[in-house]
Amino acid sequence: MTMITHTIDARSCPEAWVTASEYLLVQPAHEFYNLTLAIESPGLMTPQDFRIHDLVDDFLRSHEEEPIATVAGTIFPGNYYLRHGATGVYDVFPRNFSKLDHHSWGTYAMRMLRKKGKDGKTINPLQKLVDKLKKQMKKETQRMRSAYEINVADDNDDAFELPIYQAAEDANRFLPQPCLSHLTFKLYPGNALMLAVMYRSHFYISKTLGNLLGLAQLQHFVAAEANLSVGPFICHSTHARIDTGPSWKLSEVKALLKECRSALLSTVA
Repeated sequence: MTMITHTIDARSCPEAWVTASEYLLVQPAHEFYNLTLAIESPGLMTPQDFRIHDLVDDFLRSHEEEPIATVAGTIFPGNYYLRHGATGVYDVFPRNFSKLDHHSWGTYAMRMLRKKGKDGKTINPLQKLVDKLKKQMKKETQRMRSAYEINVADDNDDAFELPIYQAAEDANRFLPQPCLSHLTFKLYPGNALMLAVMYRSHFYISKTLGNLLGLAQLQHFVAAEANLSVGPFICHSTHARIDTGPSWKLSEVKALLKECRSALLSTVA
C-alpha cells in the first residue's frame, strides 16, 4: 500500500525540521503529501537547536532570502511582545504595520489581529480568542476544550475562530498567497495549550523553520496570556517539498542538512 501520510515525532522545532527535511530529501521529486510534525516541546531551544537555527539563517541570508526572524515575524510579532507585552501585540504592532515591509497580501499576524466585524467595526480576533480561553479557565467543570480556532473562511464573529483566508483579497490570487490555512488551539490535560495547524503548501528550506518558530511563539503568547502552560504543537502540511529553484542547488541543501544533523548529534561541554 502506498504511504499517504507520514508523521515525525520530535522534541523541538529545529529537530522536527531537520528530520522532516531529511525525509523529503529521499522522496520522489523531494516532496510528500500529508507530512505531519508532532513537536513535544515547541518552546525548547537547546544549544544544538540554536546551532541549527544559525546554520539555516546563514544559508538563507547568503542566498538573499528572508532570514528566519522575518519569516517568523509574519506569524507573530515577537519583538513587540518582548518590548511592550500584550499591548505591543494587540496595539503597537498594528499601528506600525503600514510602515513595515511585508508581502502584497499582508501578514498572518495582521489577519489575526484586525478584522471587520458584522457592524463594520474593527475587532481583534486574537484578543477575543485569548479572552474566551480565560473565561473557560475560570470554570471549575465543563470547560470547552475544542472551540478555539483561527479559521480560514468563516466570518461569524461569534465563533471561536481567527481568520487567515480573506475571500475579497485571496479568491482570485494564485501567488503570492497565504500558505497557512488553519490554526486550532485546544485545552490539553494539565492546563496546557495545544496548537495544531494546517498548511496547504510548505517550502521546507526557505520558510518552514521560520514558520515553526513563529507559530511556537504564538502558542507561547496565547498560553501565557490565558495562564496556561505550553502543550504539544502539531503541524500538518498537505504538500511539503524541498524548494531549490534559482536560489540554491540540491547539493547545497544536502550539505546544509548534513551540517544540521551533525549539530543535532553534537554534545555540549
